[in-house]
Amino acid sequence: MPRSVRLIVVVDEDKCVGCGRCIEACLTGALQIVNGKSKLVDERRCDGFGSCIAVCLNNAIRLEMREAEEFDWSILNEMTYDKLIKKLERASAPII
Repeated sequence: MPRSVRLIVVVDEDKCVGCGRCIEACLTGALQIVNGKSKLVDERRCDGFGSCIAVCLNNAIRLEMREAEEFDWSILNEMTYDKLIKKLERASAPII
């Protein structure tokens, strides 16, 4: 698959507590919990939007401009309006 320079999320495992809020906020499914920590599992799915950053309470995620596989635009076919709204609602829910 072709590569290009673009924004990709990077997770600092030392800061990540594995709460999963970033996974809930990730609109494309690029992040998963692996061994108790958030991890970018497919850079083709990372849209570089940073919704995961907005919900991380530990500042464990940042965007990095680097060479990566191109974004897989076919992922947008998996999204529906209802799925998008539910994901955004879960990600923005207050922590109790």
